[in-house]
Amino acid sequence: MLSSAYRQSSTPLDPQVLKDDPDNRLLARGPRHRLAAEMIRDNALAISGLLAPTMGGPPVRPYLPDNLYEDSGVQMTYKQSHGEALWRRSLYTFWKRTLPPPTMTIFDAPSREFCLTRRETTSTPMQSLAMMNAPEFVEAARALAERLIKAHPQDRTAQVTEAFRLVTSRNPRPGETAVLLKLLEEEQLHYSQAPQDAEALRQKNGEHPANLDLPGAEVAATTMVIRVLLGSEEALLKE
Repeated sequence: MLSSAYRQSSTPLDPQVLKDDPDNRLLARGPRHRLAAEMIRDNALAISGLLAPTMGGPPVRPYLPDNLYEDSGVQMTYKQSHGEALWRRSLYTFWKRTLPPPTMTIFDAPSREFCLTRRETTSTPMQSLAMMNAPEFVEAARALAERLIKAHPQDRTAQVTEAFRLVTSRNPRPGETAVLLKLLEEEQLHYSQAPQDAEALRQKNGEHPANLDLPGAEVAATTMVIRVLLGSEEALLKE
């Protein structure tokens, strides 16, 4: 991982490189692939500070859509876990072979009915919807938003800069910062005018307790910016 070959960018500066080695058999550029389904969830939890470090133990049952098991006819009731178990690594997620976790399926996790040597990688609108709306990602975004507001009160530039760095592993360019600040300002205005929406966003998405000492509109607006970042290409791809 520390070799110069591995650490190359997946986008070569010289277009001739792509022409001479289109399949990258000569390792003329770095690898480019999307994170696995489990990694996407674990990465969001780690960035937010929610990821539980506990190792080993029985499976856990994180969030699933209400009544998914009951309505699907698997003759089983899903009993959701609570507390730290909700934020353990995806390695420990309970998996029913005939009904795998929907979010992992959306990101091409196999059903485990067969042994696969390589997973297929797709790109669908459902993946964007999952990143924006699945409770584990909304909760992670909210937790990070609260951390950033506490660390950088009244400094929106510092908030979006640190959020971008945590999600993408690099600092934003000036143009990117400007776009994020504009989005944050727009969301702040919306939630200031609709405080009920702000409270719903921070108190009805996940079991992580909301910090009620922080302004609801500010938390909700920052959460929305982080949700956008978590679903961005740089957050989901190894380049």
